[in-house]
Amino acid sequence: LVPNRTPGTSDIEILERFSSMMSIEDKGDFSVSTESDDPEFAAKLVNDYVSFFDLVTVHSLISDARNNIQEQIIDIEYKIASKREMAKQRREDTILRHEEAAVIAGKLGVRDRIDTTNVVQNNQRNISTSSTPLYYRGYRALNAEIKILKNRKSDDPFISGLRDLQEKLALLSSIKIEAEGMHAVTVDQAAYPPKIRIKPNRRQIVLLSTVVGLFLGIFLVFFVSFVQKQ
Repeated sequence: LVPNRTPGTSDIEILERFSSMMSIEDKGDFSVSTESDDPEFAAKLVNDYVSFFDLVTVHSLISDARNNIQEQIIDIEYKIASKREMAKQRREDTILRHEEAAVIAGKLGVRDRIDTTNVVQNNQRNISTSSTPLYYRGYRALNAEIKILKNRKSDDPFISGLRDLQEKLALLSSIKIEAEGMHAVTVDQAAYPPKIRIKPNRRQIVLLSTVVGLFLGIFLVFFVSFVQKQ
């Protein structure tokens, strides 16, 4: 592309030279062509260019898809970690509330659960209190719950929506995108060396030479006649 390249020749000059050589037409389908003194070289250049375009486009699409999948994986992993952290915090809060309630139940002598159903004498009907104090469970039950909560090894089974996120994460992690066999373009016709020369147009040159020669001959006849009369 740059026969007389020197250390000062930039890649931009080479790209500009290459760009000027390639002709791309959009006729519903794209048509790529080039002109060269060597028809074999021209055909190979076009075929290599289309192959390179196909390869780069596929790699770009695959890279975008992989990046998109990776972003989703990171987002889900962040949500899972956040849910686990909040579940741990909620469990610790529950333990603290139970411990305080157990202390109160112990001081009040509430050993076992208290029935929260009260009889309203004036209406002769049963109602349940809307907010039952936690210590009504009794310090035996509270201490048992505290022990279980402290010994819990994983909060995962108790986190709402965690399994759905893990299922989606497993699905995304299992996706494998391979470039082999993928194409971004369909080549209807590969480039081939033309059998007829495009430039120079010999027929046009001969025709133009004949016409010019005829006019020059007529002009010469008139010129010679003019000189003889003079």
